Amino acid sequence: MITLTRLVEALSRRWWALALLALAIFFMARRLFGYSARMRLLTGHDVFDLQGPLALADVAAQLAHYTPEAVRLYGRYSGIDFPFPFLVALFWAALAIWGLRRARPDVFASGDWRHWVPWCFLGCVCDWIENVANAWVIGRYPPLHGGVATLAVLAKYGKLVAVGITAVIAIAFALWGAYTSISRYVQRRAT
Repeated sequence: MITLTRLVEALSRRWWALALLALAIFFMARRLFGYSARMRLLTGHDVFDLQGPLALADVAAQLAHYTPEAVRLYGRYSGIDFPFPFLVALFWAALAIWGLRRARPDVFASGDWRHWVPWCFLGCVCDWIENVANAWVIGRYPPLHGGVATLAVLAKYGKLVAVGITAVIAIAFALWGAYTSISRYVQRRAT
């Protein structure tokens, strides 16, 4: 965790590092959506990860359409979807720390923020659990392993909640930091 916290702090100090990270996330997301579009052509559905509401019955019905080509395509999708959530979590954590450092330098200097950085990666862990469970279900079908498929669906919803909360908090901190920086700049120029 110490190394992860140092990485988040280092990224938060360099605007160009955050921009490069956002660019990498953008290109990875494009690739993931491209694979999902190809999966839709093969099976009639997006990959499980990118579907809206998903239930165990949906997983079972869709797996019947997974050809060997669709299974290979999901493997390529997974190859990107393992580093992708880590980079997203890293981005949100660094963005939040950037905002905190600008808005409240005293709190940043105290180092207390280091205790909540791991929570930014909860969505990443849920995504990894979902990926492993989906790979298991797809690779072992038939039969449908109901318990593992249920774990995948639950991890999917856990990921959505955790990433959503992290994103809202990170954006709020970034806006707070930007507002504070701009206010200080305007006050200095006025005096």
